[in-house]
This record gives sequence, C-alpha cells and structure tokens, in this order.
Amino acid sequence: MEGFRTIYKYSDKLDSYVIKRITIQFLQDQAKNAKGNLITFRPSKIAQDLSIYSRKDIRAKTVMIRGFLDELVHRGYIAVIKRSARGKVYGLYRSGKLWDLLEKYETDKVLEILESEKLQ
Repeated sequence: MEGFRTIYKYSDKLDSYVIKRITIQFLQDQAKNAKGNLITFRPSKIAQDLSIYSRKDIRAKTVMIRGFLDELVHRGYIAVIKRSARGKVYGLYRSGKLWDLLEKYETDKVLEILESEKLQ
C-alpha cells in the first residue's frame, strides 16, 4: 500500500484523473439534487469537496479544477455565467449534453466518454 501512496504523491497524471473524477462526482451530486434548470458553482466549491480526500495543496488543486472546467467550457459542456474579482462562476444547464451524461452514467463512464470525445 505504501508504494501506491508514493505513486499517488508524485504522479501528476493520477492527480489530474482524481481531480476530474471528483469534479464529475460533484456535478453528478448537484444535478441529482437540482430543482431548477441551472447549477452554478465555483472551482473553490469543488476544491472543498476535494479537501475531504486530500488536505494538501488545495489552492494548487483549485487551479487544476479550473483548468478542467475551462476545458469543458471550450468544448461546450458548461458555460461561464459570471466573471468577477473572485473568479468565474460556471454553470451547467439541464438542457445540455453533460447533464444527460451525468444522469445516465456512472462517474468513470462519464470521464471515459469525455476523454474519447476529446480524442476525436
């Protein structure tokens, strides 16, 4: 088990996967409990959820979360709702393709679909 922890600490690729997975889980939870047609969130809110799993480098993780969210914006899955001194507020619409994926599939399958679409 110690070997896995060592790999986990030093593997940026694994960190990136964990961050993407927690981000997707966060969005799935939000979509499942949503009452309206729009979910808004900031990267810092997702980083708070991430802090449950890892107490280190929350600010660095927030930057990685923001990068993943910006990639989703660029690909049309989510939108930037507002920009302010505190940063961007992102939004996920019920009518969007990502919402459907979040409702239909498990977290790992959603990530697999997103990665396969990125390669095309």
